[in-house]
Amino acid sequence: ALAFIFPAACFIKLSDPHLPCSARSKLPASILPASICVAFGVVVMIISLFFALAKSFSQSPEVATKICV
Repeated sequence: ALAFIFPAACFIKLSDPHLPCSARSKLPASILPASICVAFGVVVMIISLFFALAKSFSQSPEVATKICV
């Protein structure tokens, strides 16, 4: 998920800082896909966090976390 978020967020951050996101004159066609990429990365991160937490709290023996003692 971070592979989607970091490059797109850096691109948005490094583009012309004096103009708002809706009025970037340099690369207006590139800001929207970068924003969509950041949003997709955040959604993927939230979903993977949910699945990881569900797996760690699961009580079934085939999914249970193995602890070496």
